[in-house]
Amino acid sequence: MESFIDYIENTLQGERDDATLYHFKRQLLDKMTERANEITHSGLHDEKVLSDLIISEYPDLPGAYQKYRVAAKRERREKLVNKIMIFGTLALAFLLLVIYLTVSFLTDAWDKTWLIFAVGFLGWAIFLLSVGVHRISRLRRLFHPIARVLQALAVMCGASAIFLLVLVLADWTKAWVLFPAGVIGIYLADAIFAYKTGQKLRIINYLVYILAASPMVYVFVCGLGLLPWDPGWLIIPLAVLVDVVLIVIKMVQNSKYKYRPEVDAAWNEN
Repeated sequence: MESFIDYIENTLQGERDDATLYHFKRQLLDKMTERANEITHSGLHDEKVLSDLIISEYPDLPGAYQKYRVAAKRERREKLVNKIMIFGTLALAFLLLVIYLTVSFLTDAWDKTWLIFAVGFLGWAIFLLSVGVHRISRLRRLFHPIARVLQALAVMCGASAIFLLVLVLADWTKAWVLFPAGVIGIYLADAIFAYKTGQKLRIINYLVYILAASPMVYVFVCGLGLLPWDPGWLIIPLAVLVDVVLIVIKMVQNSKYKYRPEVDAAWNEN
């Protein structure tokens, strides 16, 4: 056991001495001791051979510690988020009530201060949905569709909050265009999700999203008055053209010759 302690201490002497390092050393020593007991019961009693054998099973302690440290940090962060999620709703409701009453009595703008509750709870919903997306995205791909639905809901919550703020505070009659913009945001966020999670057929998602987003782009741009409705409709066939161009580019990339030395060697031998 002393040889295990010496090995652990000497190998990890350059690491910052804190609680995480202590727990790692403690767990590592317990595992090494348990492993030594197993081997001893199998008939090996030479302490030097036993020590060298166990130590050889842990050749990269700094690398193992870094992985342990990252996992421990993630676990602490998730525990903190869990506490926020449990107690945050009641705390947020109380805080929003205090802010709502304070601002309302000071400004007497009761017809607008209700936005404090609406935007506050929409923002809280975005936080909860984002946590769900982050955690589910680390699971097997089977569960990823759930994360994508939650992500879409988060985007629409954000669009709804902006819509209410603009409509009530700025009295902007064209605030409705924020909803097609929100749909565009859903497609964009889902495309980014497909890229970040490394989906193999994500090019299909991109092609579908370009077509599906084009009517929303048409409504958004023309609704703002940036383009007239006619010929603004050309945005939709333009999206089809963009899809065709992307398909051609992908086909050209896939058809490029890839040099394989083993194939050439076999050809020369024949």
